[in-house]
Amino acid sequence: MLMAAFYFGYAVLWSSVQQWNAHSSFVTVRATIVEASVRSTGNGAATGGRTFFPHIVYRYSVGGKEYENDRYFFAGDGWRDASSVGAVVTRFPAGSSAQVFVDASRPSQAVIDASMPTFGALLYLLPFFAFAVGVIAYGLRGQRER
Repeated sequence: MLMAAFYFGYAVLWSSVQQWNAHSSFVTVRATIVEASVRSTGNGAATGGRTFFPHIVYRYSVGGKEYENDRYFFAGDGWRDASSVGAVVTRFPAGSSAQVFVDASRPSQAVIDASMPTFGALLYLLPFFAFAVGVIAYGLRGQRER
């Protein structure tokens, strides 16, 4: 459980840092939308419902080199409401032009949504970390008594 907490914590922090970099330092570039659809993961029994996310493929050029990407954002794990994702996808019809945000030092890294990240996912980690700290403290206490 401790390993899962650390792994999930690392993943949340990494994606939030990446999203912050996109928000604060990525440059804007015009891109052409190649494909836009709503994708989903999970099933009702195993995950408590499906998670929906936008699958938007776009092409852009930086320094004369062509790139293709499908990352909408770094932070976030999708939506529970398919209609919200559908509204996002309809803003990016295939063949249209859109502004994307590109890491100038690594142009293959790009996102459509460079909004400031929220750290709400970190709240989910609190019970895991509290449990981990409790286990560690209990273990250390047990070693002192020997």
